[in-house]
Amino acid sequence: IHVRRADGRDIDCMMHVNPRLKTRALAMVFNPLNETVERELELPLYYAGLTKTARAREQNGKPRTYTLDRQYRIRVPLRIAPASVTWLAVE
Repeated sequence: IHVRRADGRDIDCMMHVNPRLKTRALAMVFNPLNETVERELELPLYYAGLTKTARAREQNGKPRTYTLDRQYRIRVPLRIAPASVTWLAVE
């Protein structure tokens, strides 16, 4: 799923989903800019099979619980260093 298509002007994000696994979604985020970026990333989790809540963590960090909105999305705050990659795992 293309969460945010690559255009070189802001963060890029692609997400893989599989509702049969413990980790239902894996989002890869890339910051192509020469500056640190702080954004609230909206992840669509409809195809992940989650309906009420989701636990998301950045890389090996501590997971946080989010409530899905009516369109099965969560909003995750991110801070990404210049020209770097991070990932989010959702259970």
